[in-house]
Amino acid sequence: MKIHDSFKKAVLLSVSVLIGITTANAHTTDLSTSIINNCDAVTDFAKNLDHNDAQLSNSQMKNYIDARVACEIEHKDQHLQSEKYFINKYGSDK
Repeated sequence: MKIHDSFKKAVLLSVSVLIGITTANAHTTDLSTSIINNCDAVTDFAKNLDHNDAQLSNSQMKNYIDARVACEIEHKDQHLQSEKYFINKYGSDK
């Protein structure tokens, strides 16, 4: 019975290590066009940057920074449009 328990523990440990390695590799993301063209993906890439094994070239870093700026502008524009809608709908001059 001890051999069976030891074997069972070894298998569980092996599976745990395999899951850990797979999870670590899941964070490895190349900075592709599909990420750059999607603000949510750019944000996720930034959030996972510590876990990211991607080596960014200077041109990729420039593309990343440009994408972050574009997303920030889009985000601010959405806020401005919301404020404009609110003022037009609920403004005190009505």
